[in-house]
Amino acid sequence: MAASSDIRANWQAAFPHEQMVEDILSGRLAPGSKIDFADLMRRYFVSTADLHEAIIRLSNEGLAVLDGPTALRISPVSVADLKDLTAARVLIETDALVRSIQAGGAAWEAGVSESYANLADIDCPPTGDARPQVEAWERRNHRFHTALIAACPVRRLKDFSELLYRQHERYRRLLADRRLVSQDVHAEHHALFAAALAGDAERAAQGLREHIRLSAETLADGIADGSWFGSPTRN
Repeated sequence: MAASSDIRANWQAAFPHEQMVEDILSGRLAPGSKIDFADLMRRYFVSTADLHEAIIRLSNEGLAVLDGPTALRISPVSVADLKDLTAARVLIETDALVRSIQAGGAAWEAGVSESYANLADIDCPPTGDARPQVEAWERRNHRFHTALIAACPVRRLKDFSELLYRQHERYRRLLADRRLVSQDVHAEHHALFAAALAGDAERAAQGLREHIRLSAETLADGIADGSWFGSPTRN
């Protein structure tokens, strides 16, 4: 009974954070919008303490920011932020990838192969009103990128890579209904997969750099005025 209660308590504590992350990534909690504690407590059916804990974690992950001495907002988005995020992600994730390839064994190769096969089996993110397909593609894309760096022996590199990946994912999902997919994503993923499985860390790192940069350039082109569809409402 005690073990069951502990599991339930841990799940309840994690829930508001995980749900808020999903709502931020999808845009249901809009970039730049004010965090209204009373509204979020009603929305997620959680206590003030659990909500505070979730927001602290979001702040540590770069998804929430302090605005003035007391106000909290969902982190805004912009072309300038996307460029900064991209530069950081290129540095961190390519380093993690090189270390992962150098340390990877049979289990790592199997994980990379399985995640790539699942990703290759789904169409590139479509444009227009196809958000469920976009989100399904994002889940498989995330698993592939996670599998590539899974063997990296430096845990903090992997943790930071995950944090930056999620922030990049937010841009892709926020623009899912209007962006154009100009790059050949399947070809980029295949080249990255082939280099990694061949143990060619240098070629894989270069492929990942170009893949991340091309994705960011496509996203920047989709933000017409350098902000989230204009300035977010200051409520």
